[in-house]
Amino acid sequence: MLILSNLKHKKVLKQYFSDCFLPVKDDLGNVPVKMQSSKVITASIIGVCRGYADSRISQESDFEMIVDAVFEDIFRRESVKVQILTESWLKNNDEEFMKFYYLAKSKAEVSDNLNWLQEITLEYFKPEKTIIFPL
Repeated sequence: MLILSNLKHKKVLKQYFSDCFLPVKDDLGNVPVKMQSSKVITASIIGVCRGYADSRISQESDFEMIVDAVFEDIFRRESVKVQILTESWLKNNDEEFMKFYYLAKSKAEVSDNLNWLQEITLEYFKPEKTIIFPL
């Protein structure tokens, strides 16, 4: 039962972020590369996941598995690199990072709506165009 619950939470969070970042994704479904090093974005992702998980997920290992899946879904093959960078900001209590982390966490604790994050994303990032080379 616990595994099914975790799968449900993973699916829900992946969908929330997919919908949130849809306006900046390119034709192949990739988010802008600059999002990989954005404290605003990565702190918000972790904060939303933590705020969502606090009342729903009891095991830290389950939370980590869900966060890993969310990062992989957003950043694809760069997800490990982005997670390492994000973890360093979190462990070092980077002031800017922590500000957005706590803001996102508090918003996620009261609502599942990520319109606020989509607005921030659109303010800082524009979709990249897919370059297609003729054969």
